[in-house]
Amino acid sequence: MKKIIFSYILLVFAVMQVRGQSVTIKPEKIKRGDTVTISYDPAATYAKITPDAPSLTIVFSYSTFYDLPWKMPMVKKGKIWTASFVAGRFATFAAFYIQSGEQIDQPAVDQHYALRVFDDEKRVKSSFLHESYSLSAQMPKSADLQAKKLALIGEELRNNPDNYEAKIAQLNTRMTMAKSPEEKLKLREQARKIIAAKFEENPTIPGNVNQVTMGYLMIGEKSRLDSLRRVIMQRFPDADISRDLRATMIAKEQDTAVKIAKLEAMLKKSDHTGEEGSESIHKMLFDHYASVRDSVKALFHASKLNVKVNPYTAQAFKEIAATLTKNKIAPAAAIKYADRSLKISGTWPVGIIRYFPEFGYIPSYVPDSTRKQAIAEARSALLSIKALNYFDLHQTDSARLLANRAVKQSAGREGLINSAEVFARLNENQQAFDILWKLLIKNPTDSTVIKSAKINFLKYNPSEAAFSAKLAALEALEIARLRAETKLLMMDKPGPELSGLVDLEGRPVTAEMMKGKIVILDFWATWCVPCMQEMPYFHRVFEKYRHNKDVMFMVVNSGANNTIEDAKKWAKQNPQYQFPVYFNNDKNIGEKVGFTVIPTIAVLDQQGKMQFRTIGFEGEVLQKKLDVEIAILLERKQNGK
Repeated sequence: MKKIIFSYILLVFAVMQVRGQSVTIKPEKIKRGDTVTISYDPAATYAKITPDAPSLTIVFSYSTFYDLPWKMPMVKKGKIWTASFVAGRFATFAAFYIQSGEQIDQPAVDQHYALRVFDDEKRVKSSFLHESYSLSAQMPKSADLQAKKLALIGEELRNNPDNYEAKIAQLNTRMTMAKSPEEKLKLREQARKIIAAKFEENPTIPGNVNQVTMGYLMIGEKSRLDSLRRVIMQRFPDADISRDLRATMIAKEQDTAVKIAKLEAMLKKSDHTGEEGSESIHKMLFDHYASVRDSVKALFHASKLNVKVNPYTAQAFKEIAATLTKNKIAPAAAIKYADRSLKISGTWPVGIIRYFPEFGYIPSYVPDSTRKQAIAEARSALLSIKALNYFDLHQTDSARLLANRAVKQSAGREGLINSAEVFARLNENQQAFDILWKLLIKNPTDSTVIKSAKINFLKYNPSEAAFSAKLAALEALEIARLRAETKLLMMDKPGPELSGLVDLEGRPVTAEMMKGKIVILDFWATWCVPCMQEMPYFHRVFEKYRHNKDVMFMVVNSGANNTIEDAKKWAKQNPQYQFPVYFNNDKNIGEKVGFTVIPTIAVLDQQGKMQFRTIGFEGEVLQKKLDVEIAILLERKQNGK
């Protein structure tokens, strides 16, 4: 059966190559280090994107080409669109489709194009495994999804019988397909044995322990992680990993004196300089002694940190400098740590940086503009830290010079706040206010900056009314800018079918209830932390429009593993929120509305068209953004549009 399924997959891929002649991938058998070129011919027989498309984007639905963007623009050369990149030393597999606006080109409804990486004629290790993972994005609703995954994992194990992750993935997939609890338990026991054997290979090596942890998480046994840690500490009490685990447990101690005594006792027994266990202990002791302003002990523990260079070294030096500065101790040492960070600030960590024992550190793709901005903001913050410490050393000219350099370097928040503090200490309050005003132009609701700006403003202009007027004018400009930007984002798409929604009494939502109204749909779940963070901002908008008969709010519990009883319980436990709560029974609601993560807010206009969609939590700006969206749609009705 497995051979038949796998043969079917190969046949599908062969058909894809014929049908997918609009897309060409060279070389056909990609090797690590190769320059890969993807070409798209809109004039090809099976091309699904028209030749007049203004732009094309490669969208990766799954990828281990970690140094590439998830959305890669293509460049037009004559009539052909192309994109080129190098396959990294870690690449195994990627799946993608081509998109231009609403037009999408993929070889089949449930298939995406593929980049498969080879070593000579054989797929590299984990290539088939990662291809199996990609199927969930390619064919999420396929009845044969698990069987097709199993076939690919089987091929991985034929090529690499020692692939631990593939062994666990195979058993986990078979557990998903199991027809009885007994069969599922039998497979689970097999997985546990493999994980246990993996642990015994290297029980004190963090990389190996991470793989053991991954195995338990794959089979849904997160609860075993605590017992795993206890076993390590009991069997290998002197190993570095045990020291790290014990330090983490000690950190939860509520009595500070007891906590510090335990940490120092661990160091007295042994101190493995540069290892994770010792580093974590020294870091906690550094933070403590800095907070109680014991500079001698704080600097001793700081000297034991960051012995080994890694992508986070520049950030770590800066954190030491910032901690010393915050606690107003050892200004000369703080300057030295800031200088050490500045010297290597070009290596500032930006984006996700993965670590694999076989490949080392792998930085993710980050646009050059984003990287330059992050480095500039870090340098600005470091210069401002130096400025504060030079002031504490009574070298005011150096402090002023560095604060000015920090302001010119970047408009980053930390650098500007620190620089404003320098000028405030120098009694140059208007200069301090002007610096803080730059931050308020970007975010007029930053309460910390408003407070500091007001203090400085009133020291050279004692009129509170004048300060309030400046803030009001600034907020008006922000709303005007937001309105202009929001109007450009109107989607004008057909609204989703919502027959699967019910209120908390189980009564279905009808089209008649929504007819002629602006409908705000907020999709959330009780376990979703960002959803909870969003609620206060969402509720303030609800309060503003709750009595407007033309506006309807629907806060829809739609998360996996939630029931209508969960929604009822949440509503009862959170009486501070007065908006109406609904429950979703439609498993396809995400596809209909166009989201895969929550929270997501969709705004429908009076004709039922979807005009706005916000995916993910955006912070307090959500309140103004949603308010503006509703106001724009109300105005359109007033203007007869």
